[in-house]
Amino acid sequence: PVTDPLARGALVGLSLAHSRSHIWRAFMEAVCFGTRACIESLEKAGHNCQQIIIAGGATRSPLWLQMHSDVTGKPVVVCENADAPLLGCAILASVAAGIHQNIDDAVKAMVRTSQHLQPNQEAMDLYDTFYNEVYRKVSPAVTESIVHSIARIRGGEIKEKGHVEPIISPSLLACDWADIKGEVKRCIKSGVPHLHVDIFDGVYLDSPYAFTFGPKMVSAIRRTCDDLGAKGAIIDLHMCVERPGRFVEAMAAAGATRFIFQWEAVGGEDESERVISATALARKIRAAGMKCGVSINPTTPPRVLYSLLDSGLIDLVDILAVEPGFGGQVFQTVALNKIRQLVEWRQNDYDNTKQLFIMVDGGVNEETSPKVIDAGADILVAGSFLFKNEDLGEAVMALKSAVHSSSLA
Repeated sequence: PVTDPLARGALVGLSLAHSRSHIWRAFMEAVCFGTRACIESLEKAGHNCQQIIIAGGATRSPLWLQMHSDVTGKPVVVCENADAPLLGCAILASVAAGIHQNIDDAVKAMVRTSQHLQPNQEAMDLYDTFYNEVYRKVSPAVTESIVHSIARIRGGEIKEKGHVEPIISPSLLACDWADIKGEVKRCIKSGVPHLHVDIFDGVYLDSPYAFTFGPKMVSAIRRTCDDLGAKGAIIDLHMCVERPGRFVEAMAAAGATRFIFQWEAVGGEDESERVISATALARKIRAAGMKCGVSINPTTPPRVLYSLLDSGLIDLVDILAVEPGFGGQVFQTVALNKIRQLVEWRQNDYDNTKQLFIMVDGGVNEETSPKVIDAGADILVAGSFLFKNEDLGEAVMALKSAVHSSSLA
């Protein structure tokens, strides 16, 4: 299930050939697909769902009941009394009045079924195809690229305490390189299809150990995402390389979503020359069909980027909270003040019709993530904290829970 607070509904594939009835049926089927997504999450967590017991208004529609069964592949049970809250009150009252000894006895005596619906195999096969080939791909395809843009334009970003849902981006620098395909699969299955790939060439960072991936690996990552049905997966490349412009066409062809160049790697005798060079690089990246981001080291102040950001070519700033080059470093708290500075500038001086994400990269864990989100960041890049866990999904939930608990404190 989608837990992004900015997510909104979308009618996909609508044409002039569709009528009001098609739209209503799409709404009904979407609810059923959502039910299936919830069931799959519960089953992944170890719960065994044998059937679906439906109460309330949905019981008055035989069509909707059958849809639930066909979409989920589960038998649907309708109780004799479909008003669940009323029945629950009656059960409690019967125990309090001494009619039944306990709640279990009352449930056995008072909850009676009136209908059992079985899934239709032909319809189930069709819905299964739509669920896997369409429904599961809609959210990754539209959430960040479209819905977040709409929220920013209309001023509807959710940043109040208690209403923050961070975007979590797993950093493959910390994964098991011997099983990249399996690690990408873990990310997709855990609901975090926003991947972060660090590209080090061993030159900009003068170390034989600061040498990671190339275009062929990026292409393999994209191919793996596509094979898993996550064609809308986001692949951010942090290009910590010398002369980043030479990689643009190759990375675009490999299937990268966003090319994040390192500000300090851009040539120029002074700050104004560097802005000119960075702007030219950003235009080249956008012309190649990728989104463009810029990353700054822990010692670089955000103000040096403002002229570049005003160009509108950049949609993401990656604030490094550790020195680039290797994972597992301790979070540098100087990043928090830099986030606040950038947030203030974005709110007061930036064109709010343009999209600008703030990403924080390095040292992200249960302790630091609430501080980062509270400072105003949109995207958390986490590597060691996620991949050291056997259940990556649990680690993702731990980060989100830490942010949520802090926002309610």
